[in-house]
Amino acid sequence: MEDEVTESLKTTVQRMIPLLFSVFLVLLSYVPLDFALFNNIRPAVGMVCVYYWMIHRPDIFNLISVYLLGMIEDIISAVPMGTNIFTLLVMYILLNNLGRFFYGKPFVITWYGFAALSFVSFFSKWLMVSIYYGQFLPGPAAFFSFLVTIAAYPVLSLMNAFVQSYLVQDEELP
Repeated sequence: MEDEVTESLKTTVQRMIPLLFSVFLVLLSYVPLDFALFNNIRPAVGMVCVYYWMIHRPDIFNLISVYLLGMIEDIISAVPMGTNIFTLLVMYILLNNLGRFFYGKPFVITWYGFAALSFVSFFSKWLMVSIYYGQFLPGPAAFFSFLVTIAAYPVLSLMNAFVQSYLVQDEELP
């Protein structure tokens, strides 16, 4: 009986590793630094995590994980509530429809794919926040944040790949 409970708990923890690591990266990205520019323009770490895990392990990073990650990012960020959830859900929907083009491709192709899909997600976020405030927000700030996210993608995906290689065990998951 204890062996079954232990195995069940171990499987549950294995399934939660991508979400927990993504939450850790999102929380780490909101640590205040002494750089005025970086406190205003941050890479969209949650978006990178959703893209990475939906491409490499969609079996353990599902819609609930995307929603929880977006909710946590909404709670700690300064955007209207639901904005990051909406943005990550846009990325999730795009990946559900177009993700098969990126499975098993070289890194450069997945990076270009991330650039294209994140542009759509950033645009939808910019549009949603602009509608919320009733005026168009400055486009250059959103575009610069998009560029910072594209530049940060290789480092963040490498960190996620490390977690996938060393912490997520395939033979243990059903």
